[in-house]
Amino acid sequence: MKRVIFLISFSVVALFTYNIALADSPAEDSILQIGLDETIKRALDASEELKIKDSEIKKSKGVYGEVRSEALPHISGQSIWTNNMDYPAKAVGKYYDHSLDNGLSASQLVWSFGKVMYAIDSAKSAVEATRLNKETTRQEVIFAAKLSYYSCLLAKNSLSIAEKSYADVLENKKLLGQRSYGGRSSKYEIVKINADVAARIPAVNEARTQFDAATETLRRVIDVDLNRKIELEGNFQEQYADFNYETLVNAMYAYEPYLQELGKTIDSTEANVKSKYANFLPTISAFASMNYKGDSNKSSVWSELDNYSAAGLKVSVPIWEGGIKEAQLSQAKAVKEIAVLRKEQAEKNLLLELKKAYLEYEQYKDNLKANIEAVSLAEEAFKQTQEMFSSGQVSITDLNIAELSLTNQRLNKEATLYNINITLAKIEKLVTEKYEDEKL
Repeated sequence: MKRVIFLISFSVVALFTYNIALADSPAEDSILQIGLDETIKRALDASEELKIKDSEIKKSKGVYGEVRSEALPHISGQSIWTNNMDYPAKAVGKYYDHSLDNGLSASQLVWSFGKVMYAIDSAKSAVEATRLNKETTRQEVIFAAKLSYYSCLLAKNSLSIAEKSYADVLENKKLLGQRSYGGRSSKYEIVKINADVAARIPAVNEARTQFDAATETLRRVIDVDLNRKIELEGNFQEQYADFNYETLVNAMYAYEPYLQELGKTIDSTEANVKSKYANFLPTISAFASMNYKGDSNKSSVWSELDNYSAAGLKVSVPIWEGGIKEAQLSQAKAVKEIAVLRKEQAEKNLLLELKKAYLEYEQYKDNLKANIEAVSLAEEAFKQTQEMFSSGQVSITDLNIAELSLTNQRLNKEATLYNINITLAKIEKLVTEKYEDEKL
C-alpha cells in the first residue's frame, strides 16, 4: 500500500514539474538575447535584396549559357508524314497519296573571327559582375545591421544614463531632507529640488521612447516576431585599433566589391565591342544531314524509304543590312564609355568616403580619451559637491549643476563610442575582403 501511495505521489510531482517546465518555456523563448554577430547573421538571412541578387545571378548565368550555346554543336531531328488527300490527274507522278521524311541534321560553328568567342567572354564577365553586385549588397546589409545594432545600444545606454540621473536627483532630494532636519534648508531649495526631480521624468520617458523605437527598427532589420522581446548582449568597447591610411587605400582598391564589379563590367563591355566588330566579318560553319524519305500510294511507305545524306561548309558574308551592325557597334562603344566613367566616378567618391571615415575615426578616438577623463572628473566632482551640500557649503543649484555635468559627460562619451563604431563600420565596408570568385 505504501509503495502504491509513493508511486502516485511521485507521478503527481513529476506531472506538476513537467507542467511548470512547459509554462516557463514560452517565456524563455519570447526573449531574444542577441549580440552584434548574431544581428549580422539574422540580417543577412532576412534580407529580401540578397534573395533578389541571387535571382539576378541565375538570370546572368542563363544569358551566359545562351551565348555559349552558339559555339556548341546544334543537332535536330524531324519526322514529316504527309497524306495528299486530293490532287489533279495531271499531277500523278509528282504527288503520291503518302510521303514520309525522317531525318537528323547537325551544324557546328567553325570560325566567326571572334564574334562568338568575345560574346562568351562578355557574358562571363557579366556573371562575375553580378556576383560582385551581390557582395556589394551584402556589405550594405552588414553595415545597416551594425548601424541598427549600435543605434539600439546607444539608446539603451542613454536610457540607463537618464535613469541614473533621475536616481541621483532623488538622492539629492534625500540629502536635502536630511539637511531640513537640521533647519538649514529653505523653502526655495525644497521647491528647486522638486522641480529638478520633475524635470528628469520627461528625459527618462524620451530616452525610453528612443530605445523602443531603435529596438523596433532592429526588429525589422533582423526579422524578429513582434511578440519576442529583444535584449542586447555586449557593449561598446573602449579600445580601438590604429590604422595606416595608405594601407586602407590599397585594401579598398583591392577588395571593395563595387569597384571590382565596375571593373568586371568594363571587361564585359570591352569584349562586347570586339564581338560587334566581328559582326562585319564572315562566319564559317559546317553542316551535315541524314534523311530517310520516300513516297507511295500505299498506306504504308516504310518499304519505300531511301537514304539521303549530305555534308558541307557554309560561309555567310554580311554585305548590307540597313546599318544595324553599325548601330549595334555604336551602342556597345557608348556602354563601354559609360562603364569607364562610372568606375572613375566611383573611385573618387569611395576614396573621399574612406578619407572622411578615417579622419573622423581618428578624431573620435582622441575625443574618447578626453570623454573618459571628463566622466571620471565629473563623477569625482559630483561626489564632492554632494558632500559639500550635506555640510551646507554649496547650494542646491551647485549640486544640480554638478549632476547635470556628470550626466552630459556620460552622454557625450556614449555618443563618441557610437560615432567611433559607425565610422569603423564604414571603413570595414570599404576594405573587407569577402568575395570569392566562382568558376563557371
